[in-house]
Amino acid sequence: MTDEETLKTCPEAIFRFAMSEDGMKLGVNRYFPPNGGEEPSVALLKAQVAACGVRLPVDEDAARRIVEAVRTGGDFRGITLVRGIPPREPREATLAGLGDLEFPVFPDDRFLRFRPPAKAADGETIDGRPIHPSGTFTPKPVKVETGENVAWDAAAEAYYSLVWGMAHIRDNVVSVTPVAHITHDEVEVVGTIYHKDFRGERITAERIEKQLRDMGVLIPVDLEALAAKLRQAADMNMPLPNQVLVKGAHPVPGRDGWLESLVATREETGTEDAAGRLDFRDRGVYPMVNTGQIIGRLHPPTAGEGGIDIYGKTIPAHAGRELRIHLGENVLPQNDGVTYTSKAQGVAVMEQNTLSVTQCLVVQGNVDLNSGNVKVEHGSVKVLGSVQAGFSVSAPKHVLVEGSIESAAVYAGGLVEVKGGILMPDGGEIVCDGRVIANYAVGARIRARHDVLIANEIQNSVIRTDGRLIALSGKGTVQGGVILARKGIEVNELGSELGVATTVGIIVEEAEDEKLREERSRVVQAIKKIDATLGTEPPEVLLARTPESKRPALAEIIKHREALVQRREALSGKIHRLLLRHQAEMQGVTVKVKKFVHPGTMITFGKHRKKVEKRLEASTFYWDEEKRDIVYR
Repeated sequence: MTDEETLKTCPEAIFRFAMSEDGMKLGVNRYFPPNGGEEPSVALLKAQVAACGVRLPVDEDAARRIVEAVRTGGDFRGITLVRGIPPREPREATLAGLGDLEFPVFPDDRFLRFRPPAKAADGETIDGRPIHPSGTFTPKPVKVETGENVAWDAAAEAYYSLVWGMAHIRDNVVSVTPVAHITHDEVEVVGTIYHKDFRGERITAERIEKQLRDMGVLIPVDLEALAAKLRQAADMNMPLPNQVLVKGAHPVPGRDGWLESLVATREETGTEDAAGRLDFRDRGVYPMVNTGQIIGRLHPPTAGEGGIDIYGKTIPAHAGRELRIHLGENVLPQNDGVTYTSKAQGVAVMEQNTLSVTQCLVVQGNVDLNSGNVKVEHGSVKVLGSVQAGFSVSAPKHVLVEGSIESAAVYAGGLVEVKGGILMPDGGEIVCDGRVIANYAVGARIRARHDVLIANEIQNSVIRTDGRLIALSGKGTVQGGVILARKGIEVNELGSELGVATTVGIIVEEAEDEKLREERSRVVQAIKKIDATLGTEPPEVLLARTPESKRPALAEIIKHREALVQRREALSGKIHRLLLRHQAEMQGVTVKVKKFVHPGTMITFGKHRKKVEKRLEASTFYWDEEKRDIVYR
């Protein structure tokens, strides 16, 4: 700088500069107007700063303010023209949410600020002196990646969302998952309803509608319904997942041609019990029809109704298919071509488009949840599969099963024939007024009026038959359980080498026997009760010592006791006669074993029992009336 006199006579305008003590600020402290030379300007000011040896950039806005001040006579002191470069302190990377990310973000929302790590760097004063930072550590490198539906705003050092969704940070990847999605058929938009966004601002139905429009939705949006759901979410202070935000209309396909049943039908889903529960197994009785009865009417298919997707496009509906009815046994078509009548009495069945009236209902497969329990009022039932656990089959004639009976209830007025076996680990029972034929029986419970024929093993089963039990055609083994027959037992082998408790025997008593004994026991107890009150003295003694006013009542009690005694004697006589008859019935009835009887096996004839103590071969057990004992030969 020249002296002040020189400055005053210089032709162009002159700025005089002053620097702060720390060397970080430079400003103009004096100004000398031009003497016919260049007027004050930003360019002149910058040139004079450079001439002073200052290498740092001039703040052009500050320069303009200074030039304007000198031109108008304003105060230019205090305006910083050049600033030094402060040192950069080292810092670790920071990642901070700009709101509560438990709530959704919307498009263009800056929701996550990221400041990358920075190493230390020297600063510089205006006059060129270096300034060292106070920190010396080296920050750890951090890499944050941009995931789906997210972009980076470098100026704001923040990530922003491209969609309406939930922000996530997983393994240093920032992404946004949409809260709403279009269903695969494009008929609905489904999403989660939140009552506020990540900044805590209330979400309105209009905000959601805008997002739906941005997704391409063109059909009307029910704003009132959305508002109600938003209020519900706010009241509960929790999101509502899987909400339908907007919905078009699904197409309604045409109904296929169908056969209307004109007879009583079974329930398709089940029947309601006394407690109001729906029993899915019990679907009622299969319908029975009579000769000449109208059983069905064929209806044509319908066209269906079209739908509309969220983009406003029509979705065509599929028309129903025509049903072609094939005529099975005992069915006659009428002249109108759509009505069918029965030519015989039986069960009306529609299988694989074939309409039949049959004396034997055929179940195509298992008796399970698809078929429900099977019950017919007329004819027989044939099951091509198995009768599964918990289900039942009932027919007034025969029940024929190609597979097995597994812990199920079966009743037949005639034959029960099982090509497989009878397995009942979890309950069930077969009740049959005819014969029972099966390959094997494990844990079975069988009650039959006629013979029971089991080809192979009988294990841990309870069988009672009024006919014979025969197990000879296969293994014919009986191990465990209780087997009782009225007309005899023929098997290959009884019991096992392991000593499994096995009881087989001959039934000689009937339900009537037990009823008579129970009645006699009640009569005896009634007599004892009277004797305990009155004593056992003769009636005339009891009446003599009783006051005259009470004698009529006592006389009635004595009369009642005499009637009870007579009834006891009559019952005892009847029981004795039945016993004699049962003993006669045991004559000629045997338990015949062709191979082995193992120790531990119990043989019974009526109430008489004999335990086998040693292994026997080819033995026949029978009742010896003279010895009053069970013997074998």
